[in-house]
Amino acid sequence: MALVALAPVVAVLTVGAEPSAQAATSGNYLVTFVARSCPNYTDITANLARNNIQESLQDLGGDTLYTSGQPISPTIEEQGQPLDNPCVPLDNWQFTFGNGIGAKNTQYNLSTVSSPGSPITVQNSVPLLDPQGNATGQSIQAATTVTLTQNQVNAAMSHNLWVQGGTPTDPLLNTPFPRAYAFGALRCAVDNLNGDNVEWVGFPSGQTHVFCYYYAVSQAPTSGTIVIQKQLAVPESATNTFPFAGNVSYNPPPGATDPPQNSPFQVSVAGTGPGSTSFVRSANLVGPGAPAPWDFRELATTGFDPPVAPVCHGTNVSPQPVSVITQPDPTFPSDPTSVSVRLAPGDTVTCLYTNTRITTGSLTVLKQTSGGVGGPFGITVTGPPTPPSQVPTVTPLTVSTSEPDVPVAAQDAGGHTTISDAVQGGYQLVEDIGTANSPGNVAANGGTWTVSGFGCDDGVTTYPQTDPIQNVTVTAGESLVCTFTNLFHPVGSLTITKTTTGGVGSTDFVVTPIPNPANPDDQTDPTPLLLGATTIQPGVPSTASGDSLSALPVGTAQYPQKYLVDEEGPLDSSSGTWSPQAIACDNGVSVAAGTAEVEILLSPATPDVTCAFTNAFTATPPATTTTTTPPTTTTTSTVPGGVAANDTGQSGGALAMTGEDVRLPLGIAGGLALVGVMLLLVDRVRRRTVPVGVDRRDEPPQG
Repeated sequence: MALVALAPVVAVLTVGAEPSAQAATSGNYLVTFVARSCPNYTDITANLARNNIQESLQDLGGDTLYTSGQPISPTIEEQGQPLDNPCVPLDNWQFTFGNGIGAKNTQYNLSTVSSPGSPITVQNSVPLLDPQGNATGQSIQAATTVTLTQNQVNAAMSHNLWVQGGTPTDPLLNTPFPRAYAFGALRCAVDNLNGDNVEWVGFPSGQTHVFCYYYAVSQAPTSGTIVIQKQLAVPESATNTFPFAGNVSYNPPPGATDPPQNSPFQVSVAGTGPGSTSFVRSANLVGPGAPAPWDFRELATTGFDPPVAPVCHGTNVSPQPVSVITQPDPTFPSDPTSVSVRLAPGDTVTCLYTNTRITTGSLTVLKQTSGGVGGPFGITVTGPPTPPSQVPTVTPLTVSTSEPDVPVAAQDAGGHTTISDAVQGGYQLVEDIGTANSPGNVAANGGTWTVSGFGCDDGVTTYPQTDPIQNVTVTAGESLVCTFTNLFHPVGSLTITKTTTGGVGSTDFVVTPIPNPANPDDQTDPTPLLLGATTIQPGVPSTASGDSLSALPVGTAQYPQKYLVDEEGPLDSSSGTWSPQAIACDNGVSVAAGTAEVEILLSPATPDVTCAFTNAFTATPPATTTTTTPPTTTTTSTVPGGVAANDTGQSGGALAMTGEDVRLPLGIAGGLALVGVMLLLVDRVRRRTVPVGVDRRDEPPQG
């Protein structure tokens, strides 16, 4: 029985500090005991706390009309239990004072006082007194007023004065009233908390007179016992508590409109168990006026397998009345843990529930693709070692997607989409990017896949988003779902052609991918790509070759991939100069003469682009040489391609050549002329070995 603190009382009382023991004297502290009998439990309002301390064999009616600490009042009691409709005065009922709560009376499962005094019997009627003990001119039926002794006053002031209905050995007064009454409720002074058969007597400040009301139910106290036991399949030293619900409990249901079948209670177990909770309740075998059957069921507990049907049995055997046990309860036909009991008088029905702790969880891996669809993608799941081999479990999974941004569960070889017996512990998930990017797995028009996201429904936010290797933890009873997201990067191509006019030559191209800071998923590798092209005939294009431009990332529609193409060469030479004439691309981009670079955008809409570079060669103006002997002047010019033409139109060799007509006297001059011709021949041979576009200024000077 819990004690309650004193609180403000009704308007006719004075609110203040509790009087001290020294100020309280015998002769001026009074207690009026009142007894009532009601035909049904539901005719009696409950005390402040509706719980399983309540000792009535059935649950009571409406909620209390009192607030905490409010003294018991005949006016409020008359409101809750109208006299003569249906409750009536209960003459000759007895009360007993004591100094504490004693042992329960096992015959009736009712609380009793310790160190009991002599029984106090109510009379037919007594004068009705006000809170200060003054006569009101009215009377109250089935009551008696007691003046406390000094010891009782001192006990009341120190919270040690208790009262019970009936006597410790006969709390239902079965001797004077054979099987006539069952316990309903007791509320006394300011103690109106729990619904048991003992209450504390105290006096609010300024009040010297209090009431104690006892309610009996005019039914035989026929009862039985329901014992709900709990054990674990594998015992644990720690205490585990399991939730239940049912009308066998008097705890209020969680919702204001919930039926009594949802009234909660708990059963705990530690060690080898079993733990148990017992309910002494009204016998309710089928018959006239029999109450509804008692029911109960176990609710799910995190960390344990779903509860299963209990093993139930009663102790009564024929010819004794036998309880009727129905499993499952017809009210909850789909719940194997539910039980309905029509309790036989004196029977004890025991139901043993066994629970198994969950040591495994489940793991599901989903695949989601953005920007395209593909598959099969390979994912390997490696779990913790399992007995008896202690070898890590390895589960290969495969999955294909058919619609962008729609997750699909990966399957094992047996077609299972969930690893349902995942032992609790750490798991490594590895996506095979090599398999994902094999030729048969990419989306239409080719491309590559990268991991662009990863997450699980465990609330962890620190998973690396672009890593194909992920480490997760499965806990017992958890159903973990993790999702790999892959981004498809379609590829395109860039073709570069080179055309020269006025000559032929060689040139280099540098193709540089340009990162885009505005793209949050940008993974551009800015490493330059190198190519070269050599023309072999003026006006005929040649295609650049070197680093491959056939599988270039194209970006997205929002963020196309940019490439800078820069031409390096041809180099000018002593025979002439090169100049860029035009850059024209088939995506509509063109560059005016004089520019040697162009920016190209590759996107899914324009994944393949060809750009044509054109250069023109301008020859150096021809040099003119005049001699006096012989009187003929020969003019030579150098043109691209290494072809020299004289004024007669005949080929003079690959590069420019100067002609010498020697007509000196045959004497000394003949030898000099021969030497000059030989030198010219040597020079012509040297010119034939130098290609167009090479700067001959780098050659060693000729002697």
